Amino acid sequence: MTLAVWKIEGVIFDLDQTLIDSLEAFTEAFNRGIKRLGLGPVGKETVASFLDNGWRMDKMLSETFPSVFFEEETRKQCQDETRKAYLELEPEKVTVKSGVERTLRSLKEKGVKIGIVTGRTTKGDAKWLELRRLNIHQYIDAMVTAAEAPGKPAPDGLISCIKALGLSAEKCVYVGDSRLDMRAGKQAGLLTVGILTGVAGKELLLKEGPDRILGGVSELLNYLSELEANGEAYHGRI
Repeated sequence: MTLAVWKIEGVIFDLDQTLIDSLEAFTEAFNRGIKRLGLGPVGKETVASFLDNGWRMDKMLSETFPSVFFEEETRKQCQDETRKAYLELEPEKVTVKSGVERTLRSLKEKGVKIGIVTGRTTKGDAKWLELRRLNIHQYIDAMVTAAEAPGKPAPDGLISCIKALGLSAEKCVYVGDSRLDMRAGKQAGLLTVGILTGVAGKELLLKEGPDRILGGVSELLNYLSELEANGEAYHGRI
């Protein structure tokens, strides 16, 4: 381990509840999916706790309604219905979080590379569709999904994203809203920033020992400026 003066060259973000607000849309889509079987509704707070624990939709169904979703085919049909409902709701219900576009634009103006690592399972051109609609795709230099690398808390997606950005871990920050984000970031050797706009509250995030907790992405620029101004050192892998 070598002591290095910190200079930010890359910021990697989680996607859902960090850059975009999709929880309401997903919760409604999930409830549409299970309603066909006479189930639900499940509250947004419950869905948020599922996501904070890193549960895929398959597990959400089997754990919440084990007597109904014990067969894989039944779960698959419900998942397909939920995904269809989400696509219908997405144009109206999914929005960019407050201050995100300004923050991304400012980072790019400063020459900082930007990545996304998400638990979503899309890949190829499909993974960019929502970002294009929200008009933030032009700020993103690399994006890795759980279809392209093992999902969080495994660090693989972050390691792949760092490589795609052409950077090293000690020059990057990872920003996310869940405990899994913090665990993955630490395993990958990044500074970790937890934000309070998503699925985990402050107490849960604090238990993961992030380097900083912020109210939202809009506060990130001040934190990065603080790091630079203080010449803060970081024990990174070189």
